[in-house]
Amino acid sequence: MASAKRDWLPSRFALLLTCVPHLGERQIAQVLHRWARSRVSVYEFLSTPLETLQQEWGLSPQAAQALTEPNPTWWKRFGQMHALVRRHGVEVLTAQHRLYPLALEAFCEQPPPVLFAHGALHLLQEGWRFAVACSRGAPHLALEAVDEITRQAMHEGGIPVTGHNTPSYQRVAIAAVRAEKPSVTVLDRGLLDALGEDLNRPLFPAARLYELEFRTDRDLVLSPFPLQAGSLGLHNQRRDELVFALADVVFAVWVRAGGVMERLCRRAKQLGKRIEVWKAPDGTISDGVKRLMEETPSP
Repeated sequence: MASAKRDWLPSRFALLLTCVPHLGERQIAQVLHRWARSRVSVYEFLSTPLETLQQEWGLSPQAAQALTEPNPTWWKRFGQMHALVRRHGVEVLTAQHRLYPLALEAFCEQPPPVLFAHGALHLLQEGWRFAVACSRGAPHLALEAVDEITRQAMHEGGIPVTGHNTPSYQRVAIAAVRAEKPSVTVLDRGLLDALGEDLNRPLFPAARLYELEFRTDRDLVLSPFPLQAGSLGLHNQRRDELVFALADVVFAVWVRAGGVMERLCRRAKQLGKRIEVWKAPDGTISDGVKRLMEETPSP
């Protein structure tokens, strides 16, 4: 007879944990890690005393309280989210999943314990991927360079990894849409907030001028955030980290000195990723890129 634990795949348990209030990435990672190595079933975990959840599972008082309250509202939300992922074929990836991107474990200081994937998941396994690093406030000439670099890289078989809510990320995405080429988009929010209740809305207004629906047959969208999560300021850094992690090549176009993009370019360089630097027609490069080029590699 199958055990109660085996009745729950890690993906289903991970989805449940993302529905519990006050459970952030760090605590979800702790629970999944401990659960994978224990003989505790999901229902046994859910009936664990509050004190044990804090002392042995490492949960905060708020998260432990949410898990142990009678008739919790999050259980109904979990049922709704479970039905949604099954209906739309959303993949809930954990570190145990064979399709979880190993690049995240290699690049991220704390890899996301849960990754929601909707669309052409094979894009993470085939060909080569690139990201275009262009900080907010970049000059118009740099933004035009983003267009040209993206077109050229796609012509050479590259798959862009981008976001959807900054001018430079949107330019990369639109270049792919215009060319009818596949792309990978990392969100700063949950799938529902970005794609709507049917998970098919184009990701930003300019994309709607070209396509009526998000193309799950061609493109892939990823989110490390709960399905219903909205956008928060700190989410942007997590999104950028995943964009750089998934890219095999980074084109550094215009990078602000001391910013997140510079830090991620430096990490990518240290890990042996290929970094291509853009210079303006007069030879000008941004301060962040200049610092990156002047940095002496560690022995």
